Amino acid sequence: MIELIFVIVILGILASVAIPRLSGTREDAEISTAIGNLRTLLSDAASYYAVKGNFKDAAGTASANWKDFTNVPLHVAATSGNTLGAAIDATTDAVGTAPTAFLAVGGANCIGLYIVEKTATAPAYIGFTKATTNGVCGQVVTKEPVKSFIESKAAGVTLGNGVAGAMAISSNTSIYK
Repeated sequence: MIELIFVIVILGILASVAIPRLSGTREDAEISTAIGNLRTLLSDAASYYAVKGNFKDAAGTASANWKDFTNVPLHVAATSGNTLGAAIDATTDAVGTAPTAFLAVGGANCIGLYIVEKTATAPAYIGFTKATTNGVCGQVVTKEPVKSFIESKAAGVTLGNGVAGAMAISSNTSIYK
């Protein structure tokens, strides 16, 4: 009986050491996934732009939908606060000049995204906003390369209210900062 109690105590000690390390690993995995998703999104946008020359739909009349050029899981803005919105719809959620999609991290909208077409004075670009800086999202927006993406300023682009940064989209967009 005493040996059994000692085994249970030893298992309890081992569990108390291992459990906190596992929760830290989960956060690290979420951060890595968010960085990978943002890189994939930028790569997909650059590829789409290189092929089509713009961010229009197949008919060339309206803005493309996010699902037209990427499979990165994005969400729409929620109706209240920074809580997670619905997943992006494949047919109705077009890219636009205000954050129309959010990269979700830690169960909240983390990074707002929008794409602006090329004009005579500015290149096509993707704009970034920080939707929240709480929890895991706060760690994501301070890690490289996300920090560089958010703080980048595309030449010729005037940033609007609440826009943290803008990255030019072209065939030579660098996602490896």
